[in-house]
Formats: sequence, C-alpha cells, structure tokens
Amino acid sequence: MNDLRYSFSCIDFLNYNEKYKLYIETNSIYDIFSMSKNELTQLSVKTGILTDKLLKTKEFKIKPYNKYKNVELIDIYSNKYPYLLKQTFGAPIVLYCIGNIPQKQMISIVGSRNPSAYGKRNAYILSDNLSLQGYCITSGMAKGIDGIGHMAAIKNEVSLAVLGNGIDICYPECNRFIYNNLLNNGCIISEYPPGTKPQKSFFPQRNRIISGLSFCTIIIEASERSGSLITANLALSQNREVYCLPNLIDSGYNGTNCLIKDGAGIITDIGQFCQELKAIEISWKNLYDCKSSLGGNYDKEPGNSGITRESQHN
Repeated sequence: MNDLRYSFSCIDFLNYNEKYKLYIETNSIYDIFSMSKNELTQLSVKTGILTDKLLKTKEFKIKPYNKYKNVELIDIYSNKYPYLLKQTFGAPIVLYCIGNIPQKQMISIVGSRNPSAYGKRNAYILSDNLSLQGYCITSGMAKGIDGIGHMAAIKNEVSLAVLGNGIDICYPECNRFIYNNLLNNGCIISEYPPGTKPQKSFFPQRNRIISGLSFCTIIIEASERSGSLITANLALSQNREVYCLPNLIDSGYNGTNCLIKDGAGIITDIGQFCQELKAIEISWKNLYDCKSSLGGNYDKEPGNSGITRESQHN
C-alpha cells in the first residue's frame, strides 16, 4: 500500500521547520509530489527553501507502507491531530500513534534522569493529582522523572509518551514496564516511521513535541545543562506556561532555580498549584477559541487535491 503520509515522514533532507513552512504555503503538503518545476520555484520563493531541495522532494521515491499492528498514521490535516500542537511552528506533519490521543488538556512533566527522593516523591504526587483532575500527563518516557510521571498518570489512564525513535521500539529498555503499560492504558506517539532506531539528535527534536502538546510544562530537578532545560526553553519559545519545583542551591539541580530566576513560575504548594492551573487552563481555552474564530491557519484543511481530512492514500 502506498501512503503519501508515510513517504513524506521518511524525507530526512527537509527539517521540521521546512516541512511546516510547506504546510503553511500549500493547499496540501502532498501536492509537492506532483508539482511542476515552475510551481516548485514559486514555492521556494514563498518558503525560503532551496529549489533543489524541493525538486529532490518531488523526485523522492514513494515508499510502500507495511502497516504495523495497532499503529495509526495521523497527519496534520486529521481531526485527530492534537489541536494545540497544530498551532506550534515546526509541528510534525505526520504522527505515528498507538492508542487514542486524549482530547484532554495536556501538561508535560520532565526532569532529571537521576532524581533525588525529593524529586521522585513530588513528581509522583504532582502527576497523580493532575491526572486525577483530568489532565493528560505527557513526557518522553526517559529514565527518572519522565517515567515516574507516566507511571503516576497511567493508573488514571491519562498519559501520553513522545518517543525519539520508531513507535515499535522501547527505548530505554529499562522502561519496558512503562512502555507496556502505555500500550494498554495510555498513548504513545512518534514522528519517526516504525523501525527507526534512536539517535542522539532525535531527542531534542522530540522535546518540541512534548512542550507543543502541552499548555504547561513542569520542570523537576533539571541540571544547568540538560534536556529538560531544552524542553523548558522550547515551551517558552512556544509561549506556553513553564513552572518549576525549586531545589537547594547545592543539590546539583540548579537549572530549575535558574529558570525561576529568569521568570518561570514556582511551585511552592502542590494543592495550590493545581487550583491555579485551572484558572490558567481557562485563559488558554479562551485564547485559542478567540484565535480560531479569527480564522487563519488554525484549522487548515487540504484543498481540492483529492486528499480527505484523514489523508488516506491507497
């Protein structure tokens, strides 16, 4: 079976920002496979993407897709695609998904791979409380804080993991128990085709999806040079809320304190924070309802390209 969504997700010579620019500037991003050289030249002017790259895309061999059990392809035109992520510049055009993407508001919880007892305890309490309030806890299924957040929320069946590899691969292997629980009681997504092995560069890219899905990102015990700070900075660049659990200055996790110093929110009481978050959620809903009513690209659908809203190609 040929599927243009799969073929487009296999293109690795266009970065995610370039792919998103093509989404913005075309009726359907898949039209690029059938555009003339003149049309591609015009598209190059609009997007700033080199014509040679666009020609290479047009000539890209459409690959047959062998469907993996329980794996669903969802593209940015689908009504199943997460609404908040769709508004994020550089959002992936195609997602691979196992399980149903929750329609609830998402909160990301990320932090140290080697947390202290203090970090573990509070990560679990926060995730448990927030998931009981109906929020979906999203993270990257890494060791430490990520995994603890998932486990606290899985029992309430509201957790989503974003992988930095193919969705059919459990990485790290030590989180196999979490992976299996997410398969049964949560949701797993990835922008990488099944079979894609983890690479170092994939994880910072994955982090933009974690923060892009969420109206609020919580950082727990991040060192001054860590992937968690990348996620925090991405969330800030996406105009999302960022909150941190404060640490002792000699704990080795001073990255969170630095974020607080630079203006991130501080969590001093979990119960109070959960109440505050409800007010923040309402303001976010009002903001995006307003944007949606103003029109624009917020619910962009393909034009007359023969592609349905679910973009299924046989």
